[in-house]
Amino acid sequence: MKRIYYLLFSLLTTLVVNAQNPYLPLWEHLPDGEPRVFEDPDMPGHYRAYIIGSHDITYRAYCGNDIRMWSAPVEDLSQWRDEGPIFSWYVDGQWDTMYAPDLVEVKDRVTGQKTYYLYPHSRGYGRVAMVCKSNRPNGPFTPVNVTADGRRCLPGSVIDFDPSVFVENITDKRDPDFNQGYRAYAFYGFRHSTAIELNPENMYSVRPGTKIHDYFIPASERYGVILDPQGTEYPSLYKGQNPGDFNFFEASSIRQVGNKYVMVFSGYSGPDYGLGSTNSALRYAFGDTPLGPWRSGGVLVDSRGVVPNEDGSHLITTNAAHNTHGSIQEINGQWYVFYHRPPRGFGNARQPMVAPLKITWDKKKVADGGMVKIVAYDPYAKKNEWTAAASDGMTYTGAEVTSEGFQIFGLPPYRYYSAGLACYMSDTQWMQDNHDCWNNSMDLKDIKDGGIVGFKYFGFGGLTKDAKGVKAFEGSRKGDGTMLNIFLTPSGKGAFKIRVMLDGPYVNADWKGREIAVINVPADAKAEMQNYKVAVPAVEGLSGKHAIYLVAEGADCLFTLHGIGFSKNNITLEQPIVPSVTITADGKQLNIPNTPIFCTNANGLTDTKHYQVYAPLKDNSVLKVTATDPSIKVEISPIVMGRATIKCSYLGLEKTYLIN
Repeated sequence: MKRIYYLLFSLLTTLVVNAQNPYLPLWEHLPDGEPRVFEDPDMPGHYRAYIIGSHDITYRAYCGNDIRMWSAPVEDLSQWRDEGPIFSWYVDGQWDTMYAPDLVEVKDRVTGQKTYYLYPHSRGYGRVAMVCKSNRPNGPFTPVNVTADGRRCLPGSVIDFDPSVFVENITDKRDPDFNQGYRAYAFYGFRHSTAIELNPENMYSVRPGTKIHDYFIPASERYGVILDPQGTEYPSLYKGQNPGDFNFFEASSIRQVGNKYVMVFSGYSGPDYGLGSTNSALRYAFGDTPLGPWRSGGVLVDSRGVVPNEDGSHLITTNAAHNTHGSIQEINGQWYVFYHRPPRGFGNARQPMVAPLKITWDKKKVADGGMVKIVAYDPYAKKNEWTAAASDGMTYTGAEVTSEGFQIFGLPPYRYYSAGLACYMSDTQWMQDNHDCWNNSMDLKDIKDGGIVGFKYFGFGGLTKDAKGVKAFEGSRKGDGTMLNIFLTPSGKGAFKIRVMLDGPYVNADWKGREIAVINVPADAKAEMQNYKVAVPAVEGLSGKHAIYLVAEGADCLFTLHGIGFSKNNITLEQPIVPSVTITADGKQLNIPNTPIFCTNANGLTDTKHYQVYAPLKDNSVLKVTATDPSIKVEISPIVMGRATIKCSYLGLEKTYLIN
């Protein structure tokens, strides 16, 4: 009746060298990511950063059939490993859709045994409050609160939409829960905030003797407009705290910061820094206990990419809006905010993003005026703080949307980078999707006259030694003969030029940008991918990190951008070649679709790695596979009743072709 899907650890060998934004492969769509750091169960004394999220693989709706997990060693945040679908649920011929999850660790004080509780947020009828456990952070997980037939949660299961759990470790021997070793709290709700203290005996019901805290954080329907019923009282807020400052929408999450607690949630933002109201932002509140009372901290990150406009008179956005979900996590002494983005505003193919934060707090209790301040972190800025300020008096203090990800000292310049890492787009509809696991790239299509594409930032100053999970890399030095490589496909509709700008897209006092090169594309340029190179000696010898902007000029539809990167000393920068396979049946080439089979509640797929191929097969038909890369491994099954399966593996990533 029921089945739990998980990948055996021995098969989890795929490492992805990726530290930039998005920090997982561009073909992976993991929204609602909850970050955690746990000890590696296979390497005691070593720790891994984990991201636990839902999985956008239907292409028609939010999320998919599985809870997805990736992890990386804390000492190298570029080495991300796909831990696979750590949980799925099958009942009555259907697979449950899984929304935003959470995962926590509890430790037995006596035995030292660690138990991991997963809150998968199943959308199956009667199963939203499902809770699972395992003795490993990557599973397998077994439900602890479902009926024998797997259809419903047990009585007392109250946790609802977008669950988040906080485990408070108890070290004070005078505390009545010292022997237990911890207290646990759950937070949840959609357009309605609720919190409970969990029963530590089962981790899914309300602790006996405690109550449900309803209308926990004031909910809004847009910034400053309270959605909760008129007259609602909020005992979880400090007296005098304006309920309209919170703007809760969904996505509760809580972390401890110093001697205080920070509540993170998706909350309407924008008018507080001069923009339209959106739930594309995370907000935060802080208090002295996991249950508050709370003071509003403001915006944590706005995924729309807030920056000043051309003349600095007001703030604008440079990324598409939809929604976001995430939390904060300290790794290697550095705080980060995790969130997601929707390419061109498409909410069914969201991607995981990360940005560094600077968090300061004092020792005073919040009740006595104590504060938690969270702003964007920049290792090269004054006081390590980045802000976006406009002359109209508006200031955005949340995390900066960049191309860097964990590469907070800038992207190593002498590499190829997909256009899908762009963080500044004057037209948010350019960005395309990708679901091909052999192709870690995304294009920006049909960039037009006046279009601006920005990449923040390149680490031209280099990094002399490993720091904060970032590996040392070489910067640019005078005499390197540095060339900028722009990989693009012209439209073939006329000549155009690309102005290459350093630090800002505009030459003025507000942006302080400067033109460092111009690429001219002739009218007769073929409409095929080409590498246009230009010398950029201006970047040689720079310290720190700097943005690069591409400004297009031309009358008609100009080009599709594939990627950029720098080269030096006449060394050619190559665009990664995406391998492909050709399948023939009895000598006739078969049509392989460009897109995989997407997940449904009926097919139970947890990846976008299956392709439907049609062919009139006979028992004695001959299937052959030709690969463009000799390293591709091929397995062809026998033909049974007009069907066969072909599996092709490249760098540990397998595609399955279903031949019917």
